[in-house]
Amino acid sequence: MEVYNNNDGSTGKLSTSKGNQIKFLIGNEWHKADFLGYEGASEYVCSQLAKYTNIEDFVEYRIEEISINNKRYNGCVSKNYLNSNEITITADRLIKKYKNISAQDLIKSEVPLSENIQIFVNTITEITKIEDFGKKLTQLLEWDKFVLNEDRHFNNIAFIYNEVTDSFRMTPVFDNGAAFLSDIRNDYPLDSFYLTGLINSVSSKPFHKDFDTQVEACEKLYGTVLKISKDISISLSTKEELSRSYGDKIADRIVKIFEHQKFINKEMLSEENKKIT
Repeated sequence: MEVYNNNDGSTGKLSTSKGNQIKFLIGNEWHKADFLGYEGASEYVCSQLAKYTNIEDFVEYRIEEISINNKRYNGCVSKNYLNSNEITITADRLIKKYKNISAQDLIKSEVPLSENIQIFVNTITEITKIEDFGKKLTQLLEWDKFVLNEDRHFNNIAFIYNEVTDSFRMTPVFDNGAAFLSDIRNDYPLDSFYLTGLINSVSSKPFHKDFDTQVEACEKLYGTVLKISKDISISLSTKEELSRSYGDKIADRIVKIFEHQKFINKEMLSEENKKIT
């Protein structure tokens, strides 16, 4: 068993992400305990909703109670997506390794947003040779906007490096635990009566704090990429699983946030049928 605290899954070092979740690699599965609220529920719901999109590769999670030092936590479990001879490397570590600068230092306040995004995309493309990375990044940030994932920092954009073939590929879409206002410890209290106000207070990452502004800049550069079926929904079985593990209050809140996001992002919905994965 390997234990990590809030890292990219390859070094055991702390990342710059919001939480401090304890992660266990047991066999071929990652077990991740909740730290700030209901991260496991958000991961589970996001992976269920992703089935209604054109996202081709995403990590699927299930909810599970996790025991750590005789204490029990809610959390989630996912399969390890790495094959033999592969490691995960984050965008920040990748740029530091090949360019001797942090990803954050690429972003200049005096430079227009679109230019900062282009610099980042061009740098990653030069290093990894991944085709259409700009489109892949756009789809990821479009998804974050839809599920309100506020924690897409440069250590939550990651790549898989094959040490034998000396080649890179994108990781599946992962680490959506900060979606749906899951941080009830610090930022989005569960007893708040003004849910819409909390939704409006959520800030995005990594290029701009406003989801719409960030996505619009990406789409102007690389086009609209994400397609979401108009039939997207949180199924009754998914809601029942949320209620069993987290209680009705959290289950109802996630559903309400989802319905709000579906309504205000109607332009993202497609007439295409539900994707079967």
